Amino acid sequence: MKDIYKKIAYRIVQILVVILIAAVAYFYLQLAITGHLDRDYLAMYNEIISNPIATAINVLMLMVFVITLIALIGDYWWGIAGSISLFAIMIFVDYQKIVSRSEPLLPSDLTMAKQVGGLIQMVNWLSIVELILFIALMLAAAYFLRKFTKKMWLTKHRIIWPLRVVVAIVGIWAFVFFFQCGNTNSLAYKQLTDLEIYNDNHNPLNVYRSDGTVIGFAFNVRSDPMKRPNGYSEKVIAKIANRYRIADAEKADIGKQPANIIYILNESLTNPRTTSDQYPLQEDSPLSYIDNILQNPQANQASGYMVSPEYGGGTANIEFEANTGFSNYFLKSIPYQDILPKKAYFPSVMHYLENYGYHSDAYHPFAGAMYQRPQAYQALGIHQFKDQKRLKGLHKSKFGEYYTDSSTYPNIYPQQKKAKQLSLVITMQNHMPYITNVGSQSDYQLEDPIKNNTDKTNKMQTYLQELHQSDQAFSKLVDHFKNSDQKTLIVMYGDHYPGDGLYDDLASDILTVHATPFVMVANFPLSNHQYGYFSPNYMSLLMLQQLGYPLTPFYNLLDQLHQQVPVLTKAIQMDDSGNQYTNSHSKKPKWQKSQAYRDYQMVEYDMTYGKGYANKYHMFTVSK
Repeated sequence: MKDIYKKIAYRIVQILVVILIAAVAYFYLQLAITGHLDRDYLAMYNEIISNPIATAINVLMLMVFVITLIALIGDYWWGIAGSISLFAIMIFVDYQKIVSRSEPLLPSDLTMAKQVGGLIQMVNWLSIVELILFIALMLAAAYFLRKFTKKMWLTKHRIIWPLRVVVAIVGIWAFVFFFQCGNTNSLAYKQLTDLEIYNDNHNPLNVYRSDGTVIGFAFNVRSDPMKRPNGYSEKVIAKIANRYRIADAEKADIGKQPANIIYILNESLTNPRTTSDQYPLQEDSPLSYIDNILQNPQANQASGYMVSPEYGGGTANIEFEANTGFSNYFLKSIPYQDILPKKAYFPSVMHYLENYGYHSDAYHPFAGAMYQRPQAYQALGIHQFKDQKRLKGLHKSKFGEYYTDSSTYPNIYPQQKKAKQLSLVITMQNHMPYITNVGSQSDYQLEDPIKNNTDKTNKMQTYLQELHQSDQAFSKLVDHFKNSDQKTLIVMYGDHYPGDGLYDDLASDILTVHATPFVMVANFPLSNHQYGYFSPNYMSLLMLQQLGYPLTPFYNLLDQLHQQVPVLTKAIQMDDSGNQYTNSHSKKPKWQKSQAYRDYQMVEYDMTYGKGYANKYHMFTVSK
């Protein structure tokens, strides 16, 4: 009887361990999405128990995961160690993504597993070592616990194998069923809705915080990548194409002296002047050259602020908008990975220019495979892509982890000696992480430490020094083409605010932490000098308008939309009167009811997940 009691007690302990692991894992998953793992325990506990139904579902699904893994492995302690290790990895990734981008781990991020080598470079190596040591400790603990509890095993009992199979099947089915909840027609979605658990399509972080990480993740597994607009058909697309075709533009041309274009996405470029109240500097702005253009553009200059749809990362999503004119506002995907590689052709400013004899090349001083750029660029009409393996003369500064702008820009000089050229440059100099131990050597020092946090202060000062070097590299680039024989327009914008926790205190000031500098500089006079705020989907339109090039029906549509809603991102929208929206308004703003908005949504669906009728009806070409 004593042995029986011991075995019963052991089974009870096993069950309690599973419950405990699931509960602790959920607690730390919720902590991770706050950006802090070592404080606010009581506040998090109160937040979790304030929504008992959602908490119960999250913990239950984590328990199901642990039990299913044990059944698949066939060993309790190895299953426990494996579960804890996988939870630790998920917590680590969630935390790193929140700190760098203020965005939780999403199912679409798993498609970047092949690019893990490049991603690891962006994470502090000490954190990775700590994670590896923790996993090793869990495996060692499992090894000794197996030996210690060997007498309690039931491995030879005839019921074990059938039980393992049943548990594994039920567990897998439970997750398949649960992961359907992103589909509004599924039973899982309806049941969660009955429990007053809802999916905020535009802000996944809100769902992760209010309804839990597991539910938030599940909502995004099978969700529609873009909602099909009501009334979508070939006939409707044909009408839209005709609606925006302007007769006067049919025979327009780009003129006798077309301009060469240098199109630069400057990694994590911001203007410190816009945050000087919160982070005052002892010196002038690190952007001595770019800031002058922003404040007082000359006859050959133009400036404004691009309102990024991302924060701390997601470069390829901003790049997609700037190159195509389509907005991520409607999409739940990474277009460079989920859409473009499946297309032989996708509308872009490169294809537009190609119709006039332009040649487009791309340059990026980092791993070319990131975001599947080679396949995406091919669909966009880029003829040649040179990544860090093919670029020459690259070097790093003592303040940075990545290749400098000044060593990247000379690679485009040979191409720009020819006529009708577009050089797309994606820089890396200002990318996180920011080296802590060189921040004190920066020429740009904060007046006061950030909340007495020396590490964060030094990181900020390192970032400011990188900004200055990027600014000076851009100035030299402009000087190089000032007297060029080729008519040249240089367009440059920052893709998003830096991650690594630098500006996390300003997260609630949405417009500030999403607005990045936009400048145009040419070796000829420009017609428009001030652009105000706009989202990146309008950037190619503004560039073509600046050059006086004829507009396609799609760009005419985009022009009308820009006049009504100049900022259209998931984070924030802004109408023509400067009113700001954040998708929390119960009443639809007037621009969402406009013809241009409905037509734009229809065309975007058609070209991303629809039949591509717009291309058939010449929505993206100008008759010559």
